Amino acid sequence: SVALAAYRWLVCHLLRESCMKLDNEKNSGKSDFECRNNSQVYYSRSSAIVFIEYNVLRRFHDFIHSSDTPINLQPVLERLCSLYGLWTLNKHAAVLYQGGYFTGDQPGRRLQNAILNLCAQLKDDAVALVDVLAPPDFILNSPIGKADGEIYKNLWAAVLQGKNVLERPAWWVEFCANKPSIGSMKSKL
Repeated sequence: SVALAAYRWLVCHLLRESCMKLDNEKNSGKSDFECRNNSQVYYSRSSAIVFIEYNVLRRFHDFIHSSDTPINLQPVLERLCSLYGLWTLNKHAAVLYQGGYFTGDQPGRRLQNAILNLCAQLKDDAVALVDVLAPPDFILNSPIGKADGEIYKNLWAAVLQGKNVLERPAWWVEFCANKPSIGSMKSKL
C-alpha cells in the first residue's frame, strides 16, 4: 500500500529528526529535563502519533488480508483502509514536504484527489459500514439515527418528551402586551 510505505518513511524520518534534536539539545549543555522538554513538542510527540497511526493502519491492512476476513468484504475494507491511511497521512503533508518525501505540488493534489475518489467509492457502502459499526438504538439514543428509518416520527416524539413543550413560553405575555401595531414604526433613515 502507498500509505503504508509513506508511513514507514515518515516514522523513520521523525525518529531520526527526534534523535538529532535531542543530541543537539544535549550538545548545547542543557539539562536532561530541558533537552527532553525542547525536543518533545515538534519531534517526539509527532513521532509517537505517527507511529501509532502507522500501527493502526498496518494492523488494519493485515486483518483485511488475513484468512479470517471474508473475501466478499475485502474490497470494501480495502477501500476503507486506504481512505484511513491517506486521510491520516494528509495531516502530515507538511512533514512529508519538509523531509523531501513529497516535492512539487502534484503529491499533495494526488493525495487529496485519492481521498475524494475513495469517499465517492465508499458512498454506496456507507449504510452497510455504519450498520456494522453502529451501536444499538438504545445506546445511540438519537431520534434521527434509529434503525427503523422513521426520522420525522422519531424526531417529533423526542420533541414531545421535553418538559412544557406544548405550553406557551413565560415571555409570551410580555411580548403580546407591548406589541407595536402594524405600520406604526417608521424608519429613521
